[in-house]
Amino acid sequence: MLLSGYLKAQISQERNALSNLAKQKWARAHEQLRKILTKDSINTTGQYVMARYFFSPGNPDFHLDSAHYYTEASLRDYSKLSVKQREKIKRFPLDSMIIIRLLEQIDSAAFSRAQQSNSETVYTNFIEKFPAAKQRSQAIKLRSKAAFADAVEMNTYQAFSSFISRYPEARELEDAKSLYEKLLFEDKTRDKRLASYEAFLKDYPQTTYRKEVEQNIFEISTAPGTIESFKEYLQRYPQSNFYSQAHGLLYYLLADEQPARPMYGAMQNDSVTNDDPSPRRYLVPFLEKNFFGFMDSEGNEIISAEAADLNAEYKCGNIDEDVLVLPGKIVSRRGTLVYKGEVASVDDLGSGFLLIENQHCTKVIHKIGFNPGELCVQDAKVLNGKLLAIKNDEHWSIRTLAGRLLIASEWDNISFAGDVIIFQRDKNFWLATTDAISAIADGQTFKLKDTFEEVKPWPNGKVWARAGKFEGVFDQHLDVIVPFKEQTLSSSFFGGVAFTNSQSAFFNHAGNTTDSYDTILISKPWVAAKSSITWRLFRPLYNNLSATATYDSISFAGTFAIGTRNDSLFVHGSASAKPLIKVKHPAKIEFIPAQDSSSFFLLEQGDKKTLFNHSGQKLFAVLYDRIQHAGKDIFIVTRKDKKGLVSSDGKVLLPTEYNAIGTLSEGTVSLLKAKKFGLFDVHQKKLIKPEYSKNLSLYNRSVLIALKTGAYGFIGWDNKPLSEFEFIEIQHWNDTLAWVKKNFQWQLYNLKTKKTELDKIKSIKFILDKSDDKLAIIQQDNSYGVIHSRRGMVIPLNFSDIVNVGSAERPMYFTEKHVEEASIFVVIYYNSEGKMLRKEIYEQDDYEKIYCADH
Repeated sequence: MLLSGYLKAQISQERNALSNLAKQKWARAHEQLRKILTKDSINTTGQYVMARYFFSPGNPDFHLDSAHYYTEASLRDYSKLSVKQREKIKRFPLDSMIIIRLLEQIDSAAFSRAQQSNSETVYTNFIEKFPAAKQRSQAIKLRSKAAFADAVEMNTYQAFSSFISRYPEARELEDAKSLYEKLLFEDKTRDKRLASYEAFLKDYPQTTYRKEVEQNIFEISTAPGTIESFKEYLQRYPQSNFYSQAHGLLYYLLADEQPARPMYGAMQNDSVTNDDPSPRRYLVPFLEKNFFGFMDSEGNEIISAEAADLNAEYKCGNIDEDVLVLPGKIVSRRGTLVYKGEVASVDDLGSGFLLIENQHCTKVIHKIGFNPGELCVQDAKVLNGKLLAIKNDEHWSIRTLAGRLLIASEWDNISFAGDVIIFQRDKNFWLATTDAISAIADGQTFKLKDTFEEVKPWPNGKVWARAGKFEGVFDQHLDVIVPFKEQTLSSSFFGGVAFTNSQSAFFNHAGNTTDSYDTILISKPWVAAKSSITWRLFRPLYNNLSATATYDSISFAGTFAIGTRNDSLFVHGSASAKPLIKVKHPAKIEFIPAQDSSSFFLLEQGDKKTLFNHSGQKLFAVLYDRIQHAGKDIFIVTRKDKKGLVSSDGKVLLPTEYNAIGTLSEGTVSLLKAKKFGLFDVHQKKLIKPEYSKNLSLYNRSVLIALKTGAYGFIGWDNKPLSEFEFIEIQHWNDTLAWVKKNFQWQLYNLKTKKTELDKIKSIKFILDKSDDKLAIIQQDNSYGVIHSRRGMVIPLNFSDIVNVGSAERPMYFTEKHVEEASIFVVIYYNSEGKMLRKEIYEQDDYEKIYCADH
């Protein structure tokens, strides 16, 4: 009963406080409730009314957090009440549902408050202080949304990184990750430098921007356009997405530099090397089911039969081009698609680039199939194999070989002189090196200066320029070789000459300049310069501009320089600064040109003539009217219009009794005397006296071909006949067999047995005609075959026609048998060894499609 009375009194006090709340007597109500709760900390109704106090909108002490606190306290206290106590306080009225409804109202008001603020902090506070609120999950979502909005506003990768770490379950997570990756990439590579891209790839290998990073690394690394830059890139980034593209670009750079294409090791087994157009890798067309395809020299089908038509130039085979133009497309020699579309014309720009034109557009396409950045162009060209210039809207731009834009379209023309790029706008010119331009790709600043009115390439990799009356010369690094000043420059084999007023100076390739002179004479390899009355002799090719000697006068005889001083004459050869000889004047020097790289001079003093070689060595005294070099150590001498032959030591090889003597060829010289021809072997000292109607020729070292009584025959060095003189033509085959023509037909004549081994040959068409290796298609009656000078018959004489559709070094034979009764053509392809590769049967129309009519 005591507890019941106490509870009644308590409830009465709380009702009184509740009444004061209703009357908005806020202070009175709060004082009453404070006393009640101080007296008894466990008080369900008191806690509830206190919650109502803090949740009353008009109360100056309105406080949702406090209301929530007392509501939860009331609910805790309620859970501790007995059933009877709970029945008692129902009369208040109060039960768990009333408390929960108030709690929900407070949670809802707190959530509305958070929504009004709409900030991450407020939502976090709500979630922490109102953990049981029905709006918790919504608040979590709104908190993530607000936090994401804050990160978006900050727009830094750090902000998004923080968001991702704090809210891994947020619905904005993927967007946050995407923005984080983007901003991280932009921040770490904002300078656009190669080092930054490489560092980024190393630090963040899993980045979603990996391909873009790799592209930038590829484009910047290979911007110089050199073979070395591509090799280094391939070695450093073998797993890159752009490895294949870099590899293809390098392949064609190597191809331009080394046409024979000896690829470096890493390329040997790569598929792109299958495009190698070497003598063993040509393509040959074939026709199958009315479509054209292509096979290699061993008959392997490389490009399947899909082309409905074929350029006539392809029909004769031996196709070694990198790409083939087929109907509606261009393909590589492996059959991979390079370009799809109609083609009106194709120009090969070099470095693997093609300029492809059709009626709608002109495009630049690389042979590996990529477009370097412009959809349609007016024109394009490759600059020294390293950069790509593209013309659009009448202006030129520059890109790297990988397609990265370096210089925008603002130039009337762009040309090059080696590694110096020449820019033109209106009538002005500017210069830059390929290195400076390619460095733009790595964020280097680029600024042109020094305007010129005229620029042109000079020999030895130099560049001449003019600005007004000032002329100068640059090297390939744009270092000044010849300083600019008022002068007129002209190039020469050693460098050039500078004319200033009435004076001249000359300079070598290094830019070293001489003093000024009154007169300059140039005769390769010499320069003579006169100052006042003194002449100086120079050898400028040796980059030494000190005078070799000084003379009263200087003249030239071929490659020799002749100086006179007082009563002496000096002869200089190009190999030595010192004079070769010194003789008393007067004397005369005559240049004797040689049949090879050497040279000679003849010294004439009075009636005496002496021959010297290019080193100044005395050979022999000349007792003849004239002397000329026949070759090696042999000279043709003339006396009273008759010619003879002497050796370099002056010994007579042939007396001066001939009307003409030819120069040395294969160790022999031809002789003419009384309109008859003979032959002399200078090494074996064998002589065929002039008695034949035409020059004799060597068939081999022991057999000669001679013309007598209007017909050819064979003779030996003893001048005895080895055959009848009955042939109208002779062709060399091998040392034993010769093709001879008699009665308008060819025969294969055996020089040893003097018998015919093959006859009735109407025609011989040589495929290969080397001294020790000959191959020919021959026709006997109406049948064709192929014969080799060492291996004999390769293809037997039983075909209606044979065409070599391969190369001379590695032929492939298109053979045909015409079956008139069936009106069909049986075509069989054989390789160089005579092995059958492919067989097709055509009717007349199809045969004409594949037949090489121009052979």
